[in-house]
Amino acid sequence: MKFPALGFVLTLAFTPAVHAATTISTIDQWDGEVSPFGTPDTATYGQTITIGDQDQVLQSFSFILSDLNAAFTIEVGSWTGSRVDEILYQSDPFRFSASSEYTEITAYPSVTLQANNQYVLYFTTSGIQEGVESTNEWGFAPDTAYEGGTFVYLNNGNDRSQLTGAPWVTTLGGDLAFSANLAAVPEPATYGMLLAGIGLLGGVARRRKMV
Repeated sequence: MKFPALGFVLTLAFTPAVHAATTISTIDQWDGEVSPFGTPDTATYGQTITIGDQDQVLQSFSFILSDLNAAFTIEVGSWTGSRVDEILYQSDPFRFSASSEYTEITAYPSVTLQANNQYVLYFTTSGIQEGVESTNEWGFAPDTAYEGGTFVYLNNGNDRSQLTGAPWVTTLGGDLAFSANLAAVPEPATYGMLLAGIGLLGGVARRRKMV
């Protein structure tokens, strides 16, 4: 008679909590381009975003661009309002060749972003290419596309130290054509319930051996 009740407890322990997902996107509003991208010219293009009143996991983000033939890294940094404070994610360098058609390039950083803070999502050729320019077009959206951030860029050439040490240009206005997929960070109570469920399973196994 006790096992149904125990089964109910285990069901509760292993039922995943529902965490709201958030998608930020300006892709359906882009209507122009920005160029060029790459050293020795504008080595870094990015988009700032604002996190709401709960911590969020940045699961993925995308930019849309064309005519790309450059080596670059995809990065995420905490944002001071004028520059990167700390680089939280940096991909391995890679080269991507795109045709004249616009192409969506997606990264999967899976980094936790703190509530009520700003961050910048960006691509940079800095530190990878020396004297190589790749003139291309990025999808660009109007100012009204996303109120929580803006398009930013940095003419830092091949000097990566400027990413955190120099002010970026933030006055051009508008937004890049981008999307970002975020999910709430699992609450500690979820892990506690999971551990309790594992403990109960262990107890059941021991009792069955004793019978």
